[in-house]
Amino acid sequence: MLSLGGWGGCRTCSQVFSSREGRERFAHSVLSLTRYFQTDGIDIDWEFPTLGGYPGHPYAATDGRNFTALLRILRDTLGVSKEISFILAGFSPYLRGSVEVVQAARIADRINLMTYDMIGSRSPITGHHTPLYSTARQQESVDNAVRYLDSLGVPLHKIAVGAAFYGRLFGNVPNKDQGLYQPGKFSRFVSMRQIRQHSTSANGYREYWDDSAQAPYMYNAARRSFLTYDNKRSIAAKAEYVKKKGLNGVFFWELRLDMPRNELLSVISQSFLKSGAGNDF
Repeated sequence: MLSLGGWGGCRTCSQVFSSREGRERFAHSVLSLTRYFQTDGIDIDWEFPTLGGYPGHPYAATDGRNFTALLRILRDTLGVSKEISFILAGFSPYLRGSVEVVQAARIADRINLMTYDMIGSRSPITGHHTPLYSTARQQESVDNAVRYLDSLGVPLHKIAVGAAFYGRLFGNVPNKDQGLYQPGKFSRFVSMRQIRQHSTSANGYREYWDDSAQAPYMYNAARRSFLTYDNKRSIAAKAEYVKKKGLNGVFFWELRLDMPRNELLSVISQSFLKSGAGNDF
């Protein structure tokens, strides 16, 4: 599939999609590229309509309505044989205020629910950035987002949930409750490769499991560092959740951040293959 956008990749989206002419020109360019490359459809990764996202990128209160109109003209132009998907941030303000979810879900084949970065770079408190379930201290989770969409009548079979092949590292975190839900300052993005190579017991890191959230985390008391991420156990739990709920599948960001063999992608693959649902990721 083709994909438009990404973090920092949709600077002109609000402006271009604000007019019928802009939407029509875009849809016909997608049709031309789809035919040329013989692809299966288009994914719209606009981060984020109505509420904005990337610093300095324009956004407007009418983005949500224009987004629905964009999906409609894409469907009219591409036809029913091509897939149309879009991303939806799993964070509550975006779920409730970014796009016209119900209308968009009627048109699209798939919603890629970005259930990661729930605790972001601006958070003054640590937490789980991609938990399966909410806890007493953190509402944002995969289950919270799915339940909200379900309450709106969004078909569950159209919802794919996101897994993270990376972690988020916080510094200056007090040595209390292993650093979980403590004051801290976001330090950096850490790939799964880096976690495997550097966030080890030899370097002072200790791994913990939050049974309520179904999520792992690490704390380094000497460095006062807290790390939130996905591991094999949490990935497997997400895959089982998808099967139990009848969701569309699991997607992830991103492949190059995983280890080359027998790591997170393998867990996703094995989880669906053993159930006979081999195309759900």
